[in-house]
Amino acid sequence: MTLDDLKIVAEDLEYLSEWGGEISEREIRHGSAVLRRLLVEDVYGTAWRAIGKLKQPKLIAVSLDTLATPNDLTKIEFALAAGAEFRGIYMACMLMNKGHEPIGELGPPLREDGYPGDHEFTLSEYLASISGVVGGKTFNRREVIKYIANVKGGVHLSAKERKVEEKLIARLGKIEKMMMINTTDGLLVELVAIGQALGRSDDARSFVDHVKKML
Repeated sequence: MTLDDLKIVAEDLEYLSEWGGEISEREIRHGSAVLRRLLVEDVYGTAWRAIGKLKQPKLIAVSLDTLATPNDLTKIEFALAAGAEFRGIYMACMLMNKGHEPIGELGPPLREDGYPGDHEFTLSEYLASISGVVGGKTFNRREVIKYIANVKGGVHLSAKERKVEEKLIARLGKIEKMMMINTTDGLLVELVAIGQALGRSDDARSFVDHVKKML
């Protein structure tokens, strides 16, 4: 990677660090393309290693693993990891389940401004982690980023790429219609959580500081 490439990654991470509770739906949609590039295309991970860092950067985000276990999945009607500040509300681990018995147990926040259910992930772990559950079926964070970026973020895919992702778009499209959070599409709220978790992470700040010293 060139220095200009590293500068762009640092600027993208700084942009995400500024995502606050009043972010507009338009900005979320446009930001999905940034998240796809940094995470799904692994540009951030490549840049991380290009400056001499080892393995993958990490971040802290809400984990649904303790709630969405194989035994409990059939009991969950709706769940969203979230972990976002959005329109004056702090949202995390939203869950609706069948019956009266509670499902799972959330650990304490790992940060001063964190959320119940906080967990430290590498980038690859984070992308594969559960983003939500609808009707007992899970979807992950990689799928949320790709869906929003492809359908609403203006990302241009080749005919081959679009064909490969047709099933993802159809499946997440159905899920999207079922998820409204605080008068907003629940998947957009989830994307805000992803952007905030990445942009505010210690490793992202460390990367930005390192690149600024190189300029």
